Amino acid sequence: MAGKHLVLFGAGMTGRGQVAQLAFEDGWQLTFVDKNSALVQALRTAGKYTVHLLSEQPRDVLIDRFAIYHTSETERIAQAVNQADLVVTSVLEPNLPDVGRQLAGALTFRFLNQNYSPLNIIAAENMNNSSSRLKSYVLGNLDRAWHDSLEEMIGFPDSMIARVVPVAVDPLHIYAEAFSEWTADLNAVKGTPPLLNGLEWITNQTARLQRKLYIHNTGHAVCGYLGWLKGYTYIHEAAQDPEIMARISAAISESGKAVSMEHGFTLMGIEAYEENLKERLVISALPDDIRRVIRQPIRKLGKEERFLGPLILCEKYNLPRSGLCYGIAAALNCRMPGDIQFERMAESVDRWGPIGALAELVDFQPDEISAKEIFKAYHSFNGTR
Repeated sequence: MAGKHLVLFGAGMTGRGQVAQLAFEDGWQLTFVDKNSALVQALRTAGKYTVHLLSEQPRDVLIDRFAIYHTSETERIAQAVNQADLVVTSVLEPNLPDVGRQLAGALTFRFLNQNYSPLNIIAAENMNNSSSRLKSYVLGNLDRAWHDSLEEMIGFPDSMIARVVPVAVDPLHIYAEAFSEWTADLNAVKGTPPLLNGLEWITNQTARLQRKLYIHNTGHAVCGYLGWLKGYTYIHEAAQDPEIMARISAAISESGKAVSMEHGFTLMGIEAYEENLKERLVISALPDDIRRVIRQPIRKLGKEERFLGPLILCEKYNLPRSGLCYGIAAALNCRMPGDIQFERMAESVDRWGPIGALAELVDFQPDEISAKEIFKAYHSFNGTR
């Protein structure tokens, strides 16, 4: 299939349950790369897997045309990247440096074969500026002799992706919501943007990213941290708790108003986006583990992330922000034994208090109103850990 070859680093839930499902149904040839030997072997042996899309009209997508390589198969991976028309990663942030090293080798092979056709590499990760970050890792591992070739011919469009795909019990049967949102920055494309049904090329990537991150991710995070504190296991269980849903609604309403003022989205459109999220959170057929949602709490408290990002906008426009502050306080109260980030956060909070911990951990100093709200909310959780 000339012009239709996608190499996907990461054969996990979002990779196979969203990116690959969209590409497969659009006629793309798929090549997976993953470091999980057991998963690679299972998929290679079966030669197929199913994505069960859940909605009012559920349907199954049987994906049965793909190649899959383990990360140790560097020559085959390099050959696949050499033939690729689009490369996507879905590996989680901590794994991006390893992918950057792998891509540097594969792109060197591509350049040595005098393949200077434009190629775009999208990091479809749940984070800000993921493709730009990936580019820095690639450059750090690429011989300087090829830097000019990369700058000229390889694009790294930043991306935003959203779909709930819980961890599968059976790797050959993935359950996912039918809702899908995936955008990438048209301004960063090299050559002609590759057309893939379900991938939207846009010029206002920051606006769309913040709408998703500050509403979708904020709502999930509030649900997750409050659910953890109340002893729930799954997101849908927590979302069905009226008190937690009220807290979710308050936080994303504040975020939504801030995003609307910052980027010009209509309030009607923002409210519809919020309602869509709340309807999806309670779906019991998608048992999304709260542990997955609340992991990496320090990263999720970053200044461009799901809590402080919208809070900073609320401060900028002098908007109410008590719901967001409550969510931040909930995150600071959570403890998960054995998790390095949670342990570091706990040590900082115990030593400096909630406001001092934000300064130490993520270099953020809330304004007077936010500080009072966070402090008050933090101490309202006494005895809930």
